[in-house]
Amino acid sequence: MKLDQIKKGFFGYKKASVYEYIAMMEDEFSLKLSEKESEYKENEEKYLERIKLLEEDLKNTKEELEEKKKEQMTIASTLMEATRYRDALCKEADERAEEERKKWEKELAQRRKELDKYQAQVSSLKEMLSGLLKKMEDEAEEFDSRIEYVKSACPSHNMTLFERKKESEE
Repeated sequence: MKLDQIKKGFFGYKKASVYEYIAMMEDEFSLKLSEKESEYKENEEKYLERIKLLEEDLKNTKEELEEKKKEQMTIASTLMEATRYRDALCKEADERAEEERKKWEKELAQRRKELDKYQAQVSSLKEMLSGLLKKMEDEAEEFDSRIEYVKSACPSHNMTLFERKKESEE
């Protein structure tokens, strides 16, 4: 029924027609309202389901985040421990290298002392041998001059036993 279909009476619209129109409008609005309510309920259920899914997703994401944080903490602590271990190894290696260097320096100094001692002995021996050779050469020259003197003093006697053999004859 439309507004122009309401029956008119002598003093305006008839009450029954107006009540009927109002009742009809009320039924239409009730129907539309119930449709809207059911639509809202369906949407509400859909949204509640979506909220539930999103909350579960958020919960899972938080759990994953916590696991990742734990993994990062484990990695960070492992990295820090590895760094400490590396530093300790480097320090130990440096200390060992320093000890070895000192040991080698000490041994080198000891070997140098030995070499200096041997060099001094060689020099001493060289001087001694040089002196002995010089002394022997001087004595040999003295003997040569004595032999020459004896030869010249006794030309008539046979002195072949005392003559020195030439190097080519030896």
